[in-house]
Amino acid sequence: MQNITSTARQIVGAPEHHLDDTTLFTQAWAAMKAARGQGFDPARLRAAHLIDRPEPAPEPTDQTLERVGAKVRALIAEKNLPVPRRNAA
Repeated sequence: MQNITSTARQIVGAPEHHLDDTTLFTQAWAAMKAARGQGFDPARLRAAHLIDRPEPAPEPTDQTLERVGAKVRALIAEKNLPVPRRNAA
């Protein structure tokens, strides 16, 4: 039983390596629950994290504005575009 539990831990611990066979992940999860004496309902297991990975954290607004501003200024300079100047009131 210890060998089965350790194999199940490896599968559950690295689900990205078992994306091709989600039934293997489900069986490993069931083995982990059984080793703890807990019940398991496969219909309640949601494996969305296996398919839909979260987006990276967005960068702070200040960094975004600085990066976009630098890119726009570089494009304006590269294409020699005239920049309208607005005077503050």
